[in-house]
Amino acid sequence: MPIRTRRNDDARNRARRLAHDLGDELRAARHLAGVTQRRVAAAIGSSQAEVSRRERGRSPGIGLERLVLHGAALGLRVSVRLWPVGGALRDAAQARYIAAFVARIGRPWKVRLEAPIPTPGDLRAVDVLLSSADGRIAVEVITRLADLQAQLRAAEQKARDIGATRTVLIVAATHANRRAVAEARPALLAAFDLDARRVLADLAAGRIPPRDALVLFAP
Repeated sequence: MPIRTRRNDDARNRARRLAHDLGDELRAARHLAGVTQRRVAAAIGSSQAEVSRRERGRSPGIGLERLVLHGAALGLRVSVRLWPVGGALRDAAQARYIAAFVARIGRPWKVRLEAPIPTPGDLRAVDVLLSSADGRIAVEVITRLADLQAQLRAAEQKARDIGATRTVLIVAATHANRRAVAEARPALLAAFDLDARRVLADLAAGRIPPRDALVLFAP
């Protein structure tokens, strides 16, 4: 199954599970308050049938405002958070960098794009997974360094969870990214090899670099 199709199916399944979980909480809160569905409906300007559907998890497409109103009528405060899991849609620039990187070093390796993390329900994927008899390398391609610490941490966690031997970050060699890497260089050197020429030579020869690496890369 293509990765995009699997991700969409997983997202829809999660939406259905969330709708059922929210419905259970709304129903429990209503019973605790000792009020009827009809009374809740009147309080929020809805119908009894809609309140019933929501309690049974049959309204996965409910708008956020309606959900907040429903919860407030029962003394509940709705809180929504979005957690980064990776595997987001790529922009054209990232796709171009991935293609250029694989073309440059891919021949000695078994290359897999968007390799999913093998944990049920985990939607994350490694941008490029390089495999050989000696091990695996998780490659993350970053076109813009927005929060360097968070991006490094996310890449290392994905590499760990997919069982990679090494983590290699391919960072677009833009002026802004060069400046960000230069400013963080003392801290980066403790964890990453920053010698792009050496790292790319190792990869092109089918060798696993001796350390994790961050490469400023120009396609």
